[in-house]
Amino acid sequence: MKRLILVSCAVIGIASLAQGASAASVAEDNGWKPVYTAIPRRVDTRAVLDGAKSGKTIPTFTSSIKSPLDGKRYYFTIVGSDPTIAPKSTTIEYFPIAIRWHFPGGVVIDPTQPGCNDTVAVASRFFDGPLFTSVRNTSNGVTLPKTQTTDAFQIAEFYKYAKHSNYHVVLSSATKNVTVVDEDAPSGSTVQAGACSGSSHDLGEIPIDGYDSVLQALILKYMKSASILPVLFSYNIVETDGGCCIIGYHSVVTNHGEPQPYATGAYTDAGIFAAGEQDIWAWQHEMGDTFNDPFIKNVTPAWRIPGQLGCQTELAVGDAGTPTYELTKDGFTYHPQELAFFSWFFRQQPSIGTGGKYSYKGTFSSVEGSCS
Repeated sequence: MKRLILVSCAVIGIASLAQGASAASVAEDNGWKPVYTAIPRRVDTRAVLDGAKSGKTIPTFTSSIKSPLDGKRYYFTIVGSDPTIAPKSTTIEYFPIAIRWHFPGGVVIDPTQPGCNDTVAVASRFFDGPLFTSVRNTSNGVTLPKTQTTDAFQIAEFYKYAKHSNYHVVLSSATKNVTVVDEDAPSGSTVQAGACSGSSHDLGEIPIDGYDSVLQALILKYMKSASILPVLFSYNIVETDGGCCIIGYHSVVTNHGEPQPYATGAYTDAGIFAAGEQDIWAWQHEMGDTFNDPFIKNVTPAWRIPGQLGCQTELAVGDAGTPTYELTKDGFTYHPQELAFFSWFFRQQPSIGTGGKYSYKGTFSSVEGSCS
């Protein structure tokens, strides 16, 4: 278990105004809908390609596929080695940061304290959880190696090529300890009563521009190399942009002259959103998106979230609307989101994923149709 290192910054302290939550979810009480968003990369395509080739950003491979849907060739860059040519194990170093947010009114939302109805610090649940430590994984009836859930997904979506190889994409901490930083919530931030009484379990709402400015400043301060992936963790924090609630995004900034991918997600208590939409659900989504589209440049044939209007063209494995599933570690039940496979987006038939399916737990059993 990682030890937490505390880094102090300026804070404010005023009396708390928070109240307890009702029996219904906080989102239902307030008419909120959790959404993901995209922040465009802030580096040009040439810088991305040069950084990837020089090894000065996180390890990736670039390839292409001709989609049977439209006969067009699509180029993509994905984290790790190419599983179709020379599958091997790739290690991605990450830098763990936990942010303790201080809001007007004296409310402090602190990931070093236990979450709602728990006895273990939220940051420990997260960084000692299945995103970063090995667990038993199954996908569509296939027993996968005991590994991290992000790695298990990469193996599962490329299973045709990965199953008899040493293909892995493994996260390894660049530090022995989690760095904890104190940050004042930016202007316009508010708090809402959480799923448990007491201000320590409140839901913090931060305007996305202000939130992302804090993240970028932390990246520049702590990331000594763009080859290390920053993991910027908050507890019960969502972003707003004219309404609530943005629960995750990933992007790319320039760090030491090189493209620096990063991601963030909402780790929330049970009861804030619908059942299952809790703990690592948003983080599994965003880490999957980061692994499969680290520089936000991978274009696919147009696709649609089942049952919704509008088409998308991003290789966004978490955006397809798949549900969460349960996974237990150290007596705690986590809820990672099921993710859609590479084959679903490019309409590969048959699927190269586990069990011939098109998503990690088989919600998608056939290719996506055309979308226009």
